[in-house]
Amino acid sequence: MVKSKLRQSDWNYEQTVDRIEAIIDRVESGELPLEEVFKEFAVAVECLQECEGFLARGKEKMDLAIELLAAEPEF
Repeated sequence: MVKSKLRQSDWNYEQTVDRIEAIIDRVESGELPLEEVFKEFAVAVECLQECEGFLARGKEKMDLAIELLAAEPEF
């Protein structure tokens, strides 16, 4: 499997989305050999999984924050 992960502190959602979009552009250009398309696809899938995990963690944090706010007494 192709590893594209940077250290956790260097990872950036927007840059990862840009990377996925660049891969899509290269694949859709029709100029890549089929073997390269498969490699690029594997990288794009890994990037998508990283983005999905990031968004899921963010949603969990937001849900927790909302729960905490709802549990606080009103002033």
